[in-house]
Amino acid sequence: MTRQGGASAGPAGSEYCALNYYAPDEDAFYLSYLSDFRDRADTREAKTCSMPELLNDPERVNAIITGGDHTHPHNPRFSAADLSGNWHPTRAVSPRSGRVLQRELYVFHKRGDAPCTAYSFNYATRVVAALRGGQWVPIGHVYDDRGNIRMFEGMGWYVE
Repeated sequence: MTRQGGASAGPAGSEYCALNYYAPDEDAFYLSYLSDFRDRADTREAKTCSMPELLNDPERVNAIITGGDHTHPHNPRFSAADLSGNWHPTRAVSPRSGRVLQRELYVFHKRGDAPCTAYSFNYATRVVAALRGGQWVPIGHVYDDRGNIRMFEGMGWYVE
C-alpha cells in the first residue's frame, strides 16, 4: 500500500484505503482493491480516504470482512477520527471453523528509505498495537469515544 503514488509523500501525499478479509475455505486473509476516493478535501494536516463499502471477490463468496487498512503519508499515528470509529459487530465468527475474528483497523506509514511502520486498532478490545520485530505489541488503550488513547507504560508510537 505504501508504494502507491503519493502514499509516502508526506504532507503533499495521498491516503489509500482497503478492506481486509478472511476466506474460510482457504483459512487465508486477503486485501481488497485500494481506494483513494475521499468524502472531503485533504489538507496538509489531514489526509482522508473512503473505506470501500463492498467487497467484490467472486472467488471468495463467503469471505468475512475483518477490518480496514489505510496509509498515512504524513505521520505514522492513528488520528482521533480513526480511533473514535466503531465497526459493529466488533467480532465475526467463521461458520466453517468457529474461529472468532476480531475486527481491526490498520495504518501503514513509510517515509523515504525508513522501514514501514504498522499499527492496529482492535475494535473489540480498543487496544492499539505496533508491529515490532515481527510481533504485534500492545502500546495503548483507547478509553473513550473521542479517540483518546492512554499509552501503556514505556510504550509509544515510535520504536525507541
